[in-house]
Amino acid sequence: MTRDIQVITITLPLPPKSLSPNARVHWARKAKDTRKCREVAACRTIEALRGSRLEWDTATLQATFYHYQNRRRDDDNLIASLKAYRDGLVDGGLLNDDVGVTTLPVVKHIDRDRPRCELTITKE
Repeated sequence: MTRDIQVITITLPLPPKSLSPNARVHWARKAKDTRKCREVAACRTIEALRGSRLEWDTATLQATFYHYQNRRRDDDNLIASLKAYRDGLVDGGLLNDDVGVTTLPVVKHIDRDRPRCELTITKE
């Protein structure tokens, strides 16, 4: 049943500021946040796939950020902050490797009630 999936959307918390390339944080803090984000992404991926593994070789990733406030945010930094989440998609069994993932430009919205990041992955 899950082998026929061509598109999947996974909702995750916004990545912590420590994962931004411009963040100046202690390495231990960054490592802890990276590990936590990777685990959350893997768990949400396993839930979405209901325990099966698809292991797509190539895919397109569309990241939609819903922030609490309307501030200027650099698209490149937002994409870079998703590294741990992309690794979690591999750990969760959706992707064979994140090397074959094409990342589309980010979409930014405001949602004061429920800030989040939605990753829509489409099999190529």
